[in-house]
Amino acid sequence: MTAAKDKFQTHMAEAHICLNNFDEVGNDFALRHVWIVCVSAFDLYMTELVSEAGLRWIDRTPPILTANLRQVQIPLANILNMHEMPPAEKLLFYRDRVYAAVQFISFYRPEKVSEALSYVWTCPSKEKWARITNRMKETGRYQDKTERDLRAELSLIGDRRDLIAHSVDTPPGAGGQSPVDRADAAQVIDFVNDLALAIDAETEAQLTAAVA
Repeated sequence: MTAAKDKFQTHMAEAHICLNNFDEVGNDFALRHVWIVCVSAFDLYMTELVSEAGLRWIDRTPPILTANLRQVQIPLANILNMHEMPPAEKLLFYRDRVYAAVQFISFYRPEKVSEALSYVWTCPSKEKWARITNRMKETGRYQDKTERDLRAELSLIGDRRDLIAHSVDTPPGAGGQSPVDRADAAQVIDFVNDLALAIDAETEAQLTAAVA
């Protein structure tokens, strides 16, 4: 498990607090906050995963660079001064540059997940969601789901998060907020957690395979 996944689970604890709050006082806004927390936690997880795993590729001898890692932009001034940097400082600098490359991507879009994983996964692009799907099925909760189903589920979660964050959960032309259900909120927590766990397991597998 990566350090990024450890931090992700810490952030996801807030989503469970939201469920507990709803159980205790019945406030709908607590359930709606679940979508905000889960998407934000997943966005941060993906950013930190790419920078962490990217650094682990760069720190190999010799370094292993995916096509996307090769395209990470480094300021010219830093390139000129790199020979003066201690090895540890140089690695931290590389990590920060990889982090900056993906920092503002919205990862609740399936294609953006694929784009980010291209920095740290060595498998062909078309295999990424197939591998995620296989990993998620290992939980026993997605046996009847296809890759397309899981991609669609992530998109729906992202769309609902946007509606909550930007339109008070009120669709255009509607007279009020969309209904919100505890079971749906709990399912969002499970799905996002399972998705992150699947990505983390596959990332570790590819990093380990490269060493072997």
